[in-house]
Amino acid sequence: MEDRLLTKYEVMSFLNISRRHFELLVKEKELPMIQITPYKRYVRSSHLNRYIDERTFNKPQENTQESQPENDFQWNNIWGK
Repeated sequence: MEDRLLTKYEVMSFLNISRRHFELLVKEKELPMIQITPYKRYVRSSHLNRYIDERTFNKPQENTQESQPENDFQWNNIWGK
């Protein structure tokens, strides 16, 4: 996966936030930002994804093991055999 630089405006659009809110995220919430000049500012896509993941709650748990039927159930126990 390519780790590209997102412009400030791409981040604002992606998060659906205002420029003021973006500035607050950078200043107070520690959103990692790369500043080339006062007007050229970027966020790495991997940093944005990590920032979002760190603030996500009720994450779905990953199921790495396939469920298999339990072998404990035996029909002969039901019929008394």
